[in-house]
Amino acid sequence: MSREDLLGGLSAVATQGQVRQISHEQLHRAPWQPRRSFPRDSLLALARSVRREGVRQNLIVRPSPQQPGRYEIIAGERRWRASAPDLSTNLQLSVEEAQSLTGAPPRTLPCLVLTIDDHDARRLSAVENLQREDLDAVDEALYRLLLIQDVLSEGQTDAAPDDPSTLAQTLGRRLHAVRNHPEKHEDERTRLETLFASLGTMTWESFVTNNLPLLQLPHDLLDAVREGRMAGRSALLIHRQTDPALRQALLDASETGASFQDLRRLVDDHQGKRWKGLAADVRQNLGARTLERLDDQRRARVMRLLEQLHEELRGDAR
Repeated sequence: MSREDLLGGLSAVATQGQVRQISHEQLHRAPWQPRRSFPRDSLLALARSVRREGVRQNLIVRPSPQQPGRYEIIAGERRWRASAPDLSTNLQLSVEEAQSLTGAPPRTLPCLVLTIDDHDARRLSAVENLQREDLDAVDEALYRLLLIQDVLSEGQTDAAPDDPSTLAQTLGRRLHAVRNHPEKHEDERTRLETLFASLGTMTWESFVTNNLPLLQLPHDLLDAVREGRMAGRSALLIHRQTDPALRQALLDASETGASFQDLRRLVDDHQGKRWKGLAADVRQNLGARTLERLDDQRRARVMRLLEQLHEELRGDAR
């Protein structure tokens, strides 16, 4: 399936749009737009380019449904942010950084104005943004989730909630049902396979296993991934730990640049120490006098556990 096929006819709609110069103040981000991460250095570099050469690629917008006379950005929010007159304040630029912005910000931006509904606007935005190389793992997962919502919702146009975990949990239950009982959800499974075949890079099952859990992380870890301070799988590894001391040790190591492999070794070392301590405690309490002091029921339970342990260790020895 081609990108145009994925857009479901939106390419034809785009040819009917008009390119206009629209002032920065008339544009605003879409409230349903999931992207939150705009790396500071990358935005500053784009702002320098915009002031030297102008905005060379059209933004895609539509008349704002909520604010008459204004336009909602479907694709191109990064260019809009880089063109802001108050960029220095927004990015808290140093004197040297502000001086590197030669020239004035553009007063107007070239925009392709489309007349499309919420459903098509979100779909077009998701596909356009997934072509970008500067998306962080969380934003990429959110855009994929919006497309999943689109193919599973059969025309519903509910916008993504402010809290991504709500949408992730709702669609996650449905996706797990499709994965665990494919015979009961053949149509949904086919739609998901077709969608992810067109997007490339992964299957929908891989998305459910590796990407969907990212959206359910607590805010501190989610922000760390968004800001590039932590890899997604490092955040998931930290989130799975129930020992507060180990979790804090992993957070501290991650803040100093530890890789996922480094964090994995810390977890393995910690678990090894736990097993050594547990084995020492068991050995200390396995004396004949300790067992003799147990009542009959507890002694019988201990004996069953010892027999299971004995068989397990014998199996390893064999």
